Amino acid sequence: MISSKLACGLAAIGILAGCSSVPTYTFPPRDGDCVDLSGAPCAGAMTPDQLTHEVPETFPDTTYTYVVSLIGLPEATSDPDMDGPLRAAAAGFDVDGLDSYPPSDAPDANCEEFIEDFVALTDPNHVGVDNALQGLVGTIEGFLEPMDCPGMMTDGCLDATLQRQIEEGSLLLIMEVSGVNDFSYDSAVTLQLHLAETTDMMPPMVSGGGGLAGGQTFNSTMVLGDPVAGDIFAGRLRASTPLLPLVIDTGGFMLTLMITQAQVRFNITATTLDRGAIGGVVTVEAIVEAASVIAPGMEMLVRQVVETIADVDPSAADPAVCTAMSLGLTFSGVEATVN
Repeated sequence: MISSKLACGLAAIGILAGCSSVPTYTFPPRDGDCVDLSGAPCAGAMTPDQLTHEVPETFPDTTYTYVVSLIGLPEATSDPDMDGPLRAAAAGFDVDGLDSYPPSDAPDANCEEFIEDFVALTDPNHVGVDNALQGLVGTIEGFLEPMDCPGMMTDGCLDATLQRQIEEGSLLLIMEVSGVNDFSYDSAVTLQLHLAETTDMMPPMVSGGGGLAGGQTFNSTMVLGDPVAGDIFAGRLRASTPLLPLVIDTGGFMLTLMITQAQVRFNITATTLDRGAIGGVVTVEAIVEAASVIAPGMEMLVRQVVETIADVDPSAADPAVCTAMSLGLTFSGVEATVN
């Protein structure tokens, strides 16, 4: 990679035809982007040339703050718009470094290899997506009482409950992005997550189209870890954070899961976050513990069910059984201010 200063120097003595005062940067590798999904595993990772872009300082370092306005735990769905063979799309990312599609049927395959992976719901044609928890959404909702669900409907209860928590103000997640110089390509930004509350302890304002209205001010109640480094590539921010809590409180029960190895990605503008995704893993032990709150006495059955679909971190004792399960959420956000 030739720096802009060197390029201009070479241009001055006639070695290069021209120069640019805008620096360039080779971004870290992205997920494999497969136009043709007929091959397995995906071989479409971007080359260093494709990852090298100018990173203009369109404006000085600026901090932008957003509140998550819409959130969901979508179940996997077939994507008819994909190229290549039809396969299901799910929220999340590739957390185990392989694309198990089709799943391996080899006798010595481990639990990461024989659990089917998906294509990304928010990053078209990115494959190897791990999201085993989506397969349990219907099962979890089957344990719920209709009276604990918005609209008295257990089908879709988890998504509806998460959204109700946002609109009631009990689940306000702030995303504070600092060091932004450009919304298309920026080699170094930081992401700080907060839990928050409204300044008057009343529910936040809701927009007419659903979700929260932009431009509101919130008080930070908890800083979630340290700021983490990220970047913006083709208008999409990517960052990793070691720990992220997910709390689903229906009123009849509270499900708390600690997401580890978490990744956060979203399309960013000055006023909105779009096509957001959070992916990571939760341990089998954490799921069993959470299940003991929802269905006391069912822990052994829950463990058996979860271990059949857990897809991350094969156990040393039996590689066919994984000790953690992947998950993925989708979200969008609007501009906000945090105190």
